[in-house]
Amino acid sequence: MNKILGIDPLKKFIFGVAAFVMLFWQLNTTVANATELREADRTVNLSETETVVLSDQQIAKGLRVFIDTCSQCHNTGRTKSNPNVTLGLDDLKGADPRRDNILAMVDYLKNPTSYDGEYDLLQLHPNTTRADIWSSMRNYNEEDLQNVSGYVLVQAQVLGEGWGGGKLFN
Repeated sequence: MNKILGIDPLKKFIFGVAAFVMLFWQLNTTVANATELREADRTVNLSETETVVLSDQQIAKGLRVFIDTCSQCHNTGRTKSNPNVTLGLDDLKGADPRRDNILAMVDYLKNPTSYDGEYDLLQLHPNTTRADIWSSMRNYNEEDLQNVSGYVLVQAQVLGEGWGGGKLFN
């Protein structure tokens, strides 16, 4: 009957097996497995005077937080609300206070301020201080904030101008 309708059962079986193999491979391939970074790429500033080497697992956890919460406005390191300020290292260094290290970024995620440090952005930027407004931040702990900050710094380091550089680099 299937042969009459033009559907060969053997072709259907082969297609099904191929689809299963592809799906199984996709489910078992994670970001951390796909991109194991060198130690130099995983070394970022913890503070203005200290560095830290992040594990691939910390970066993968940071990626998950970034995708879940940050990527809506900061896709590929750009800033949707202000394209002149990115998550690139130069822009993070130029902020007041500087945001080019993990602890400074964690502080920002708790108490965000404008780029020049003049204005409080608690009601405009997702943060843990106002989790009543920003429910996506409600369940993040210190480790999550450090992981996402580390992820952003690693991306800025590894991708350079491609992180936050806009369509020209992506």
